[in-house]
Amino acid sequence: MDALTEWSAAASAATRPTFLTEVRAAGALHGAEPVCVHRTPLLMPFAEERRWRTLVAQMHTLLKKLRRALVADLHLGPQSLAARIGIPADAIEWAAIDPGFPNVAPLSRLDAYVEAGVPRFLELNAESPAGMGYASALAPIFAADAAAAAFPHLRFLDPVPAVVATVQALAAIWAKARRQGPKDSLLAPRRRFSIAIVDLPGVATAPEFDLLAAAFRRAGHPTVVATPDTLSFEGDRLRAGDLAVDVVFRRLLVCDLRARRSECAALLDAYRAGRVCMVNSLRTALLHNKAIFALLHDPSFPLSDRERRYVRRHVPFTARVDDAARERVRRDPENWVLKPAEGHGGKGVVLGWAVSRREWEQAVDEAEGCIVQARVRPSHGPFFDARDGAVHSRVIDVGPFLARGRLAGFLCRVAEGELANVSAGGASQVPVFSYGSA
Repeated sequence: MDALTEWSAAASAATRPTFLTEVRAAGALHGAEPVCVHRTPLLMPFAEERRWRTLVAQMHTLLKKLRRALVADLHLGPQSLAARIGIPADAIEWAAIDPGFPNVAPLSRLDAYVEAGVPRFLELNAESPAGMGYASALAPIFAADAAAAAFPHLRFLDPVPAVVATVQALAAIWAKARRQGPKDSLLAPRRRFSIAIVDLPGVATAPEFDLLAAAFRRAGHPTVVATPDTLSFEGDRLRAGDLAVDVVFRRLLVCDLRARRSECAALLDAYRAGRVCMVNSLRTALLHNKAIFALLHDPSFPLSDRERRYVRRHVPFTARVDDAARERVRRDPENWVLKPAEGHGGKGVVLGWAVSRREWEQAVDEAEGCIVQARVRPSHGPFFDARDGAVHSRVIDVGPFLARGRLAGFLCRVAEGELANVSAGGASQVPVFSYGSA
């Protein structure tokens, strides 16, 4: 019996009617609903976690190459590499602003399926990825489950301490470069800096902001959750109400900022003036675009033979939609996915094998600003659903979190179908535990 089957069987035998109530009480909510409805976590042998660490480090090396190439010619504007892969002009303009530290996506997440035992990276969430706070809140609930007794050496890699440490480290680097003399109050030495977690009002992931804010406060940092329209800037300090803000922990997506410039004017002005540290910075638009994986498969992009072997094994073939790509995929819907290059939350994704031939051909013919990616067949596992008290086979989506290029835990989503996205519906987040001997 494998680990998932064993845990799910134990969960079936030991009722826990309070499970969903406990998830709610922990603050693990997506909107008003629990982000987790399954009582089975993803269980990963410790040796497998070590393999993920290695794969993530290798992928980070490739991402650094992409970052250097995309940043190097930003000054060329419409002729830059960023423009050639479809990044909008205003996002390029913001990316050209020096954020005060070299990292483009210090907090990020890779989304992956494991196909026939091989991790395959589908895309990079280079903004400030959701799920870190949820994972941390869910882990104690699962560790206390009766089913956990069969796994005496469970270990959980909590991503939240890495989030706090990353923000602290980047703020220190930024302050050293930005402080204007000893009388400048901006992140003054020996002062605990203040943080504003910023996103649009009414987003479904807002409960996670409270979890992260609590972690920042435990670390000694005054922290508020704010929306961009409530911020003010008068040339010296960004303010959220009465709080002078040193660091913006940005959950606001660049595409939302582009669409709501007037609401975000204070935030943009403070960032341009170098008077607020933003994590992640606005350079994330360079890596958040799904077309970066097409660059990895471009023969003209400079990679070593070893790196090209890694890409072939772990990154499904990806191409920007142009006439050549249309010709390649139009008649073969069973093996391709169409995705908006700037999309998120599963919006606009078309699975070729899940629609009619006519719908697929129309979607490919009309696609603009999209990529096509070779189909990856995900692994499945048995998960106990707390809603109906039954075990079901679910698709497993594993997303390693990166903090400054190192593995910082996992987001695991389990889903009934192959669009494993909580925002899109039909998916549930569960924590990931490693087990066995180190």
